[in-house]
Amino acid sequence: MSAFEQVVGKKRFSLETEELRARANSYERVTIDIGTGQGKFVTDEARSNNSFLVIGLDAAAENMGEASRKAAASPKKGGLPNAVFLRGAAESLPGPLLEFANTVFVQYPWGSLMRIVSEPDTKHLLGIRKVCQPDARLTVLLNYSVFEDRDYLDRLGMGDILDPAESEALPIAYENAGFRIETREVFHGDPPVRSAWGRHLVRGSSRATLLIDAVAIDLPETSGHS
Repeated sequence: MSAFEQVVGKKRFSLETEELRARANSYERVTIDIGTGQGKFVTDEARSNNSFLVIGLDAAAENMGEASRKAAASPKKGGLPNAVFLRGAAESLPGPLLEFANTVFVQYPWGSLMRIVSEPDTKHLLGIRKVCQPDARLTVLLNYSVFEDRDYLDRLGMGDILDPAESEALPIAYENAGFRIETREVFHGDPPVRSAWGRHLVRGSSRATLLIDAVAIDLPETSGHS
């Protein structure tokens, strides 16, 4: 099985990298949503910005089935030619997405992806950085309530992660991976973006969200570009 596949409904197709790159070059900007889940953010962004190519990436193809099926329909029937869904793990980045993105989102991740951006895992965070074009923006939204409940975090097997809102090591790790953090703050209430999972977690509740907003900087010389 290929590390990256295009998803359309229940079908998966080999990813034609050069075709996707040519397609990306025909748009003003490229946005990538890593860990996109059901893909609502992708379809909303694609519908709002028809000059943007919006790519949703998730390790579970079935999560994206409905959104990808609708996006692949004829534009006359509500299809979105500027929305693309890919199956692939964040740990395998950049893969075919090398230097694709002007904007990258990681919204309310879970499991290994949460660890990558909150521990952080510099090796795999560097993979996300390699997806970025120069000066690209990275926005990370974390369910901060998880980090306020250390017993729960222990049960998840993630009790070793330091508080990402307070950790002095986190900005250093991001910089080592090629990102300069410009904003790191906790807020309560509705999330600033339209992730369905994010709304489910925090809307109408007292749950807290940690926002990390960063800009891509020059890659460390030892990282390479492969």
